[in-house]
Amino acid sequence: MTSKNDDSICPLCQQNNRCDVKAGSGCWCMNTPVPEELLAQIPAHLKGVSCVCNACIGRYQRQQHLNANVE
Repeated sequence: MTSKNDDSICPLCQQNNRCDVKAGSGCWCMNTPVPEELLAQIPAHLKGVSCVCNACIGRYQRQQHLNANVE
């Protein structure tokens, strides 16, 4: 069995990443920084294959904000 890497699926949550980088107008992902800590969580075979979705980035940022308020 062969698995195909799908560039429309977030490598972290496995949901649609809503990337539209192939569109002429570009995509939100071209202007949204992805924290290095999130990039480090991507499995090696999926690095550089697809975008981390906006929802994962938002969850990470909210968690960081909560952690900062606890300290």
